Amino acid sequence: MKAEANQLENIWGWNNLKLFFGFLFFVFILNNLLFAQLDSLSNITEDVLDNILIEADEESESDELVSIVEDLIKNPIDINTIDVIEFSNLPYMDPQSAQKIVEHRDKFGYFYSPTELYSIKELDHELIENILPFIKATTQKAEIESQSYQDIFDDSESFFTKSKFHIRSRITSDLQNRDGFTTNKYEGSKIKSYNRFLYNFDKNYQAGLLIEKDPGETSYTDFSSFHLQIKDLGFVKTLIAGDYVLEYGQGLALWSPFGFSKGADSIYPVKKKARYLHAYTSAAEYRFFRGAATRLSFDDFNLTAFYSNNTFDASIDSVNGEISSVGISGFHRFENELDKKAAAKEKLIGGVLDYRFLGKMNIGVIYYHASFDKEFASTSIYDLSGKSFNYFSTYYDINFSKISLFGEASYNGTSVASVNGIQFSVSSNFIFTSSVRSYPRNYNNLFGFGFSERSGKINNEVGVYTGIKWKIPFGIINLYYDIFNFPYRTSENSLSSEGDELLFDFVTSPISKFEIKLRYKYENKEVTELISSNEMIVKRLKQIARTEFVFNLSKSLRLKTRIEYNHFFVRDANKKEDGFLVFQDVRFVAHKKLNLTSRIIFFQTDSFNSAVYEFENDLLGVMPNLAMYGKGIRWYVIAKYKPLQFLSISAKYSETFKPDETTLSSGDNEIIGNLDNRFSLQIDLNF
Repeated sequence: MKAEANQLENIWGWNNLKLFFGFLFFVFILNNLLFAQLDSLSNITEDVLDNILIEADEESESDELVSIVEDLIKNPIDINTIDVIEFSNLPYMDPQSAQKIVEHRDKFGYFYSPTELYSIKELDHELIENILPFIKATTQKAEIESQSYQDIFDDSESFFTKSKFHIRSRITSDLQNRDGFTTNKYEGSKIKSYNRFLYNFDKNYQAGLLIEKDPGETSYTDFSSFHLQIKDLGFVKTLIAGDYVLEYGQGLALWSPFGFSKGADSIYPVKKKARYLHAYTSAAEYRFFRGAATRLSFDDFNLTAFYSNNTFDASIDSVNGEISSVGISGFHRFENELDKKAAAKEKLIGGVLDYRFLGKMNIGVIYYHASFDKEFASTSIYDLSGKSFNYFSTYYDINFSKISLFGEASYNGTSVASVNGIQFSVSSNFIFTSSVRSYPRNYNNLFGFGFSERSGKINNEVGVYTGIKWKIPFGIINLYYDIFNFPYRTSENSLSSEGDELLFDFVTSPISKFEIKLRYKYENKEVTELISSNEMIVKRLKQIARTEFVFNLSKSLRLKTRIEYNHFFVRDANKKEDGFLVFQDVRFVAHKKLNLTSRIIFFQTDSFNSAVYEFENDLLGVMPNLAMYGKGIRWYVIAKYKPLQFLSISAKYSETFKPDETTLSSGDNEIIGNLDNRFSLQIDLNF
């Protein structure tokens, strides 16, 4: 019966593939009658993130960072209304350039078009080209001023003219069967589904619904998220009922589950770019708020008030009923995982008051109370314990003509975590930044995401980061050095540990349409290794050297080649490993409506320890970071097709082949054989 079911599933998959390609052929014929041009949203997003991020040493499929860039493109900021602080939220922007734009606007009046920025002699033309996708210029005074509630509904335009719908539906499925499915441990199908609906009325109202199912889960609504949002109505800047996130200061007290960390751009990620009160539209199933919140504006003061009553995944001790751990995977595939689903409740109530002076200074205070229905079990005196917590935080952002000072200090009732930094635009070609962070081992916060070595964790870490961005006549240099210390034990090490990290990134364009990227990363960190049957804290040196060539042959064709070498060395254990990766990437605009992307990757590493990571192109809204280890070949092809003005279709097929292996992955995810392939399909409707 099992074999027959697998055969039926394979036939079903093949039939659906035939239907899909038949549908593509149909809409290809139809587009001769109805014309639509493929937009460049995904290409711009990919390029921006490629210039900002470096691959972390962990796999991820988060869509949140992609969403941040997409939101900037879909909702460009108005250069006729924003101040220096808001300008700093843009990728590539520095304080001095922001100051020049504001001074020009104050002297000569509103910009009639973003291209007017080219008239400012002090601005770098490459900077202007980079920020053009994220800005607009509103020239009519009535459009610039906030609308009142009555203005919206007194307008003679029809309901349908003001209404906009965006529907995104995506399915992903492994074509091979993993152990959890063959043994019937996973109760649901192996399809991963994602469906998001957004409705906008005029510029002020939005309703959103998201439902998602992971592979192995039984319900296609295993996770659901919703929100109703009102924006820019008189003194009401934002009002949200439903799911939302809060981003203030430098993330020590309140931030979304994701954020930029150390990256290829040595300046941009250091100073956090707060989005304040924001509707939650991610599929990540943890650390968001569910309730109601509003942000009110009174001249130079802004007041945010919020209330949340939400559940979260947790492991509950069967003896004392305490929370032993918080779940963040979002998987609910079998009994043990289902027992953790929504096993604990949290309530938050609080507010944020911030003051902005002349668009150059922003200071604020945060207070909130968090309570839980169960006690947290403390495994040490420095872990989170209890069921009721109070947080108080202050933050600042002060901008002079060339200098930006920023920081935050947060108190949890026991200790104070702080981060303070400076950005100094020495000239339009040279920017310097430095940041000092001090996160005590007894500072714990479930709702923060600060700048740190360990993916936003803001406890048990002290560090000093220094970076420069230097534009020289023949290229751009990004360089940072970060030294850090973990005073107490961590989940990885049983004793205190330390380390340092250096990144050198150089981009040059020796000839038109040809770009060379060189990167060297040095990381010297203390880790736990098993030596002579004893666990010991030892120094681990990891070095990465990368060369990348990008050749824009035409507006329709771009080639990208990467060669990367990874060296892993533990002296005390006499352990050396090497990793090597080469890939060839092709992006081809075959037609105004059809965009093709393909990549083939060759990799060989001694083990998972020396894995080489690479961000992949994917469907709209997705950008996975995958680990390449062992010996093998991976390739994928993506087609993004826009047959009609309101319809976009994208599909991806990926395949990883390891010739020397008999099984892939491990545990419940193990695949019998040496082939791992996957197919994804997404439809976007905008009307």
